[in-house]
Amino acid sequence: MNEQQVRDMKPGRELDALVAKAMGWTNFSPIDPNCDHAVGVDGYRRNFALDPSDGKQKPFPLYSTDISAAWEVVEKFPLSIIERTEIFVGEVTYTITIYPRSDSDAFYTESSREFPHAVCLAALLALRGEEQQ
Repeated sequence: MNEQQVRDMKPGRELDALVAKAMGWTNFSPIDPNCDHAVGVDGYRRNFALDPSDGKQKPFPLYSTDISAAWEVVEKFPLSIIERTEIFVGEVTYTITIYPRSDSDAFYTESSREFPHAVCLAALLALRGEEQQ
């Protein structure tokens, strides 16, 4: 996935799955963008993966829409700068700058009207940038 494709991603389960993978989740069930998570009557699961903290199969977090899940992503990096800008009442933009390593001056920035969305995009850009170095 190139940089522009990452920047174009909207909040939702596909973005959550990419961030979950970066956070160490593995063994993903099929991703269904139309629900948070589901288990059919036949036991077939959607939007589940193995949690790295306990190795159990469970729904992966709503990283791109839930602020508490987004904070887990922020805490993964040694340095993050969070800016909130409101020029007109109700017109808020969050700009997230992530430094993926403390021994480097490389940084990755992304903005969105939703804090969790901005965090996810900046994190994916940072991880993508680190893989290319």
